[in-house]
Amino acid sequence: MSEGLTSKLPVNHEEKLSRVLDAVQELAIRVDSLDRRVEERLYDTRPIWEHIASKVDQLEQGLTNRVDQLEQGLASKVDQLEQGLKELRQGQHDLQQESRGLKTYLRDILRRMSIFNDTLIVIQADYRDIYDRVRGLELKADISGQSDL
Repeated sequence: MSEGLTSKLPVNHEEKLSRVLDAVQELAIRVDSLDRRVEERLYDTRPIWEHIASKVDQLEQGLTNRVDQLEQGLASKVDQLEQGLKELRQGQHDLQQESRGLKTYLRDILRRMSIFNDTLIVIQADYRDIYDRVRGLELKADISGQSDL
């Protein structure tokens, strides 16, 4: 096979060199043509890629802004929750203090009611005693005949 290719080549070195140069020039023309086509295609696709890149940048910026907003909102909510918790703890403390005061007040009321009940029992006992004496006097009077008592 290689004999067939070499048989077409001229015997003269200058002719061989000339043909090789012609082939190289032909290849250079083809490469230049391909370069031009690639450049043309780049011009066709470059705006698309630039547009896509700008959209990706916009998306990244939008996401970054949204994440920043969410972080700020979250930080704000955490601060509000912490403030609410602080107020709740203060309210619990106030309720405990008030509860202690109410317990003391209730204990005082119960003690006073106990004293009042004791006094009421003494008064009832005195009343019974007086009632019994008056009844005894009335019975004595009825027996002795004095009814105008």
